[in-house]
Amino acid sequence: KGFNDGLALTFDDGPDLETTPKILEILRTKNVKATFFVIGKKAEQFPEVLKTIDKEGHLIANHSYQHSYFIGTFGTKKLTEDIEKCSAIIEKIIGKKPLFFRPPFGVTNPRYLRALKKLNLASIGWSGRSFDTVNKSKNLLVKRVKKSLNTTEILLFHDTQKVTVEALPEIIEYCKEKGIKIVPLQELIS
Repeated sequence: KGFNDGLALTFDDGPDLETTPKILEILRTKNVKATFFVIGKKAEQFPEVLKTIDKEGHLIANHSYQHSYFIGTFGTKKLTEDIEKCSAIIEKIIGKKPLFFRPPFGVTNPRYLRALKKLNLASIGWSGRSFDTVNKSKNLLVKRVKKSLNTTEILLFHDTQKVTVEALPEIIEYCKEKGIKIVPLQELIS
């Protein structure tokens, strides 16, 4: 598939009761839409946060049910069940079936391809990482993201990190200053 011009902001591993609402507030204030790749068991825990993500016009996508460290070793059946369970939870809470899936840790293998084909989900990776799970300095995070923007179409953040909340307004402002159009993921992918 091809890409249209623009940058898509994506957030993994939520929803988080504390940080996701703060990220949503920033996105609302800056008039930016994003994609949230949610973990099914967290969506079950915080359905109201998931509903808010949806109500505010952001895309909700599948990031597996349990986000297991061993998901790369799952057989096709177990993997399919895990992904399907996350999709079912999302659909139950917001009334929409997700179209996209991002594998935990970015791991892919032939079993993923079989599971996603069966579930009719498109796998979405990233072309730029914020490294917000390891980089706890706001200034370093902003600097790193700015440096990567000319080669990035899909930027990976985590809506579970306080540093992401701190850095996001500055990153969005920088994009606007540089004429980098932030677009919803579904607009970016043609």
